[in-house]
Amino acid sequence: MPMMNPSRQFASLPLTTSRVTLRTLAGAAAIACVAALTAPVAHAAGDNGYPNKPIRLIVPYAAGGSTDIIGRLLAQKMGDNMKVSVVVDNKPGANGTIGCDLVAKSPADGYTIILGDVGCMAMAPGLYTKLPYNPLKDFSVVSLVGRSPLVLTVGSKSPLNSLSDLTAAAKSAPAKLNFPSSGTGGPNHLGAELYAMQADVKVTHVPYKGSAPSVVSLVSGETDFGFLTAVTINSQLKAGNVKALAVAHSERLSGMPDVPTMSEQGLKGFTADAWFMAAVPAGTPQPIVDRLYKEIAKALPDAEVKAKFDSAGVLPSGLDPKASTAFLSDEINKWRAVIKKGNITLD
Repeated sequence: MPMMNPSRQFASLPLTTSRVTLRTLAGAAAIACVAALTAPVAHAAGDNGYPNKPIRLIVPYAAGGSTDIIGRLLAQKMGDNMKVSVVVDNKPGANGTIGCDLVAKSPADGYTIILGDVGCMAMAPGLYTKLPYNPLKDFSVVSLVGRSPLVLTVGSKSPLNSLSDLTAAAKSAPAKLNFPSSGTGGPNHLGAELYAMQADVKVTHVPYKGSAPSVVSLVSGETDFGFLTAVTINSQLKAGNVKALAVAHSERLSGMPDVPTMSEQGLKGFTADAWFMAAVPAGTPQPIVDRLYKEIAKALPDAEVKAKFDSAGVLPSGLDPKASTAFLSDEINKWRAVIKKGNITLD
């Protein structure tokens, strides 16, 4: 059948019909062009509708602790801002490594996040010879959320009143002075080991089951000194039962403006923090990592978040993914060296 000339075909239509048809075709073409132009933009942004279902935030410790408090606060703010539920799921066990391993082996789609800490992210690689995950290879770091500096603390009746007093006493009686921790291989333990190595002294570790007994041991004089977080000693400090001698951070804490840093008292560059870091499984698309970082950075300046961070003795950080990854690498190397020199293991 011979093809009809398009111009004759349109010519055979009534004038009004031709105009309507042509106008419709032109409109459809314009819509198609707009769709074609916008589709690549959405794809380039890595949006793909993320997030379009609930996000699970894994806290690798039991409910009620600092990591849990911070995790629930972030989950609420991020959920409100992203218009999606962010559900906190506590997966405690093995010093946080069970929760970390769960996330490392989860789909890399941005719907499973870990809020890890210095223990399971930076200390565990040196403490366990068969750790089932590699923090630098199995995660895409989103952000260093906050840091809780350790505070050199003694009982109120202690004759020690400064870092130099402690170091002098430790040098005069090697291995006689002791310190508590909430468990072998944790920040309290390794923070004190780092001090002993840098000050070149010998001290004795006394592990307890939890932070509370550690503080009680200092108050009673059962132990001589300790490196504990501000939130752990806060109530006893206000009650006058303990003394804060130094802060293991690069600058003084606003809540303890009269307490000098370790660096100010002679141990230059000494820092030991109980920090918190958000990460997702390795291979998560970078646009999703960037979106999560943006939401965390947006949440941290919130007045409610700042107030609760202050009450928990946490300094907001909000480092971007690249800087946070570099920080993690440095921390792993730092604590691995301490663990090796101290011959400490949890295997």
